[in-house]
Amino acid sequence: MAVVRRFFDELVNEGDFTAVDEILAPEYVRREAGSDEVMRGPEAFEAFITDARRAFSGMEVTIDEMLVADGAVVVRARERGTHDGEFMSVEPTGERVEVEGIVIHRVDDGRIVETYACWDMLGMMRQLGVVPPTETGAPSKA
Repeated sequence: MAVVRRFFDELVNEGDFTAVDEILAPEYVRREAGSDEVMRGPEAFEAFITDARRAFSGMEVTIDEMLVADGAVVVRARERGTHDGEFMSVEPTGERVEVEGIVIHRVDDGRIVETYACWDMLGMMRQLGVVPPTETGAPSKA
């Protein structure tokens, strides 16, 4: 579990990659829900986080819950930041966003070898004003 805490604290929250080789295995792979892209290697992850930190100043992930089972560490987390850089072709809005997610890390020999992340991207796009909020009220009778 310590390596997963370091992953979020050092790599994601601080953007400090000095210990990336202690945290991520050379064969590291990352997958995101809803995407066919596979990120391979610590260098690709470093570029990904650097871009995300440019898009969202003050980006911080808080761990709400962590579970360990069979070499996997499952994290329920909350990510916050201010959208002041381009993100997924969306121009900066200045909006402060907060999204929840589930991130599963597979750990081998003390380093993370694989990550699968599922963040509430629809919720984020609603907060950025890209997707309209859902209607509230009673369901329609058809």
